[in-house]
Amino acid sequence: MSVGPARGAEGTSTGKPVGKSVDAVIVDDAGTIVAKRTLTDRNARTCVPLARAVGAWASLVLDAEQLRAKDDDGSVPTAPPSGPESSPGTSTLHLSSSSRPTRDTASPSESTESATHTPRAFEVGTTVYLRNGVMASGAVSGISPFIAVEFANAWILRPSLAVGRSTQASPTVINQVAGRADICRRVPGNYIERRGIEADLCAGLEGGVVTTQTGPSARGANAGRLGVGPSATLRGELGWGVALEVRGLLGANLLLSPLLPDDGQPPLLFAAAEIGVSVRLP
Repeated sequence: MSVGPARGAEGTSTGKPVGKSVDAVIVDDAGTIVAKRTLTDRNARTCVPLARAVGAWASLVLDAEQLRAKDDDGSVPTAPPSGPESSPGTSTLHLSSSSRPTRDTASPSESTESATHTPRAFEVGTTVYLRNGVMASGAVSGISPFIAVEFANAWILRPSLAVGRSTQASPTVINQVAGRADICRRVPGNYIERRGIEADLCAGLEGGVVTTQTGPSARGANAGRLGVGPSATLRGELGWGVALEVRGLLGANLLLSPLLPDDGQPPLLFAAAEIGVSVRLP
């Protein structure tokens, strides 16, 4: 970098100098003007303040050119500003080939994605549920603890466990123990992240067993259950990582064996409604 002489201003009638100014130009090896600016210091008596100002300005220009190189593939050259390349009282800053900005290997979209990346979601929670279609008649209610793990961008793995019993008042109690695994696509609403409503659209497979219980320790018949079907969850963020969850699912029974010999087969379709809370862990 070479700095030419500063151009001093003419004195006033009192004999005091008005100040000094300098025209600074940055050019590359090909002679193309990269930037040009005139700097003036009305209180300067020497060229030292102007030289420092030119150096600071040149540093800012280099930083700006480096950022521009990341967004420009270099196919469209930058038009040089109008005006002469040099003149008396002009400071010219030459950029060597080693100091010119180079294009970053990462694309702008990758840079933006890495800058806005958020940690993967990991949530634990539980819901209470009401389900029909487990038996030939009647419904089952219980609790369903679950976890939700984001394994890819906006894709959630949601394994859950269901433990419940029949809602009918009869001497024979029917218990259900089942497990389910869902793959979900998380769709955020038009809200600030983690401040609003999200929807999880899922498809899952479940399996379990239902048993009869005629006394405190006596168990009777049992039957297996296997089902598949979609589900959907609405999550409302309440703050501090806590969310209210409302979930519904619909599916088809793949095993239709009756629970009791004198009982009919369960229906082909089953449905469930759930409501609960979850906590997002850091």
